[in-house]
Amino acid sequence: MNTKPGKKIAPIALIDGREFIKGAFTGIGRVLEGLTHALAQKEIVDEIVLAVFDQDSVPDKLKDHSRIRFKQIPATFLKSEKFLSELSRKDFSVFISPYPKLPLFGCFCKSIHIVHDILYLTHPAYRKRFKVIYDRYRLTKALKAADLSWYDSWWSLRETEGLVGFAGRNPKVRYPGIGERFIPQRNGREQETLEKYSLTSGYILSLGNGLPHKNLGILLQIAEQLTRPLVFAGVPEENQRFWDNQHPQKEAVWIRHVAEADLSALIRNSFCLAQPSTAEGYGYPPLEAMACGVPAVVSSTPVLTETAGDAALTADPRDPASWLAAFSALERKDNYESRIEMGLARVEPLRGGRGWDPYLADITQIIGAN
Repeated sequence: MNTKPGKKIAPIALIDGREFIKGAFTGIGRVLEGLTHALAQKEIVDEIVLAVFDQDSVPDKLKDHSRIRFKQIPATFLKSEKFLSELSRKDFSVFISPYPKLPLFGCFCKSIHIVHDILYLTHPAYRKRFKVIYDRYRLTKALKAADLSWYDSWWSLRETEGLVGFAGRNPKVRYPGIGERFIPQRNGREQETLEKYSLTSGYILSLGNGLPHKNLGILLQIAEQLTRPLVFAGVPEENQRFWDNQHPQKEAVWIRHVAEADLSALIRNSFCLAQPSTAEGYGYPPLEAMACGVPAVVSSTPVLTETAGDAALTADPRDPASWLAAFSALERKDNYESRIEMGLARVEPLRGGRGWDPYLADITQIIGAN
């Protein structure tokens, strides 16, 4: 940092907020919102500078907080990377990146980054991409430079070690907190929300962008055998076309975008949440469903069984019949109610500010080491 000897600087955090994009609210965006809000509620730092493309894209709960101010950064890739690097030369105590990468042209203060997953480097559907070599370079460079590397799961940490040979100078597994809006209690606008998306309660809901690793085809294969409609929410048109081509004439409801304010109501009115992914780094939707008092059925992959635990029913991501059996099992009232109770207990430590306390303790330690 550019500080004079003996000069005491009030702690200020610089956070990369480029994930906030109008009309999109990703899993990384959820982490960014929750962590930033939790940090702003405590007296760990005097101020947070959130570097964003557009202040209008920032979630409402962050806009008027006295400890948060915004810095607009250029919209183009190289200019934004250069801008963040130069900004980190100022008197910041710590730079926090919600991505595995750090600024391309260097970070000049203490730094923390988050490795949600590395499936973009390891999954068969993506590892032949042109950018794989570049993305691996960015990941490796950040692991060597960061003062702290957060992982969403032990699975992601081990996958990273297996790919690049190490997990960073100071790796820690931290399970992201769950937003306060994900609660079992309904609000007075639930029916209005259902009508907005032309839905009737009792559907099987799958949330996510619909990329190949989301494995939506396993559900489409059994669509005609289900007694409940399938709803896929958050899937862009091009990804819907991919699955339509793979499974033509299979009935399902496709919703391209769900407004952030509507998400919890959409979950609460579902029969269950299904996450058939072949790979993930964490798996927010099943935990958010549990927090809303809705059972989850997840793939029997290591990361989803780690994060959802035995509170979720599991099914083989390669076997359509196992998904049909899991949904059928939930039709039994005693089983359904038992899964609700198990789910609520599972997510209780992650609710609200409690879920972010381990992150805040880490930030305090990093700042104290300045």
